Amino acid sequence: MAEEQEWANLLAEVFDKLTEKHASITYDFDNLEMKGKVEKNGKVVPTGTVALTGKLTITAK
Repeated sequence: MAEEQEWANLLAEVFDKLTEKHASITYDFDNLEMKGKVEKNGKVVPTGTVALTGKLTITAK
C-alpha cells in the first residue's frame, strides 16, 4: 500500500507541473494489458484484465 501511495504522490506532482505548463502528453499503446488484483484476507483475488490499443492523450489546462 505504501508503494501505491508513493506512485499516487508522484503522479499528482507530475500533473501539477503539466497544468502549470498547459502541457499535453499522448501515449500510443499496442495491445497493452493490465491484470487487476486485490488482496483480501491474505489471498490475491483477480479482478479482471483491461486491454488498450490506441492513443491516450492527457491535457492539462
